Amino acid sequence: MKWMIPTQHGAWSMLILPFVLGGTVGGWVWTHVPFAIAWLFVYMGTFFLFQYIKQRKKSRELLRTVIIYLMIATLSIIPVLWVQWSLIWFAFAMIPFGLANAYFAKIKDERNVWNDVSAVTSFCIGGMASYYHGAHVVDETIVWVFVLPYLYFLGSIFFVKTMIREKKSIAYRNLSWGYHVLLIVVFIALGYPLLALAYAPSLIRAICCRNRKLCICTGVSHDESLNLICG
Repeated sequence: MKWMIPTQHGAWSMLILPFVLGGTVGGWVWTHVPFAIAWLFVYMGTFFLFQYIKQRKKSRELLRTVIIYLMIATLSIIPVLWVQWSLIWFAFAMIPFGLANAYFAKIKDERNVWNDVSAVTSFCIGGMASYYHGAHVVDETIVWVFVLPYLYFLGSIFFVKTMIREKKSIAYRNLSWGYHVLLIVVFIALGYPLLALAYAPSLIRAICCRNRKLCICTGVSHDESLNLICG
């Protein structure tokens, strides 16, 4: 078997950041280790499953990789569910978004913005699961654990579109700029100036890095390279 690793940097950041945020805020426990392994191989397994789905000539080697990755994920999650079976509800919550990603893979429209939104939603639900695994509670904090990275990644989807596929689109430019401005305005209006400050670099990036070529910007999208050369 050939070990395959997804090369989409933005998707890796979506995989890691919410999970680490959830564990850090909710508290780390030893079963976060097998949980992280399962989370990693679920991502890699489903990534290559979507690649397999859209192939006309199905690759047995690719299918073998998918099966092995998902088997590793299944074995890794067993001790986690043994100590906290209720985590299964987070997995169920991800299923509709996974099916959406599979659909867009099937029709070979993975650059569709709704495909990206579905992927971001799944990853941020994973962050909630990581928080819940340590905190053992569903509260206001778990909502923030979902919302904060979700808002960042959603803005990055719009930004990346303006840098690659929709770089000549005025509508996407206005969407990207308007979203980032609105985000800061809303946080200030709600009395969260520090959160507004935290998202300010994303606004600066969206405005200053569009259609430029020399500065390195990190955008986030499920289907496009996210280490963008813009500047």
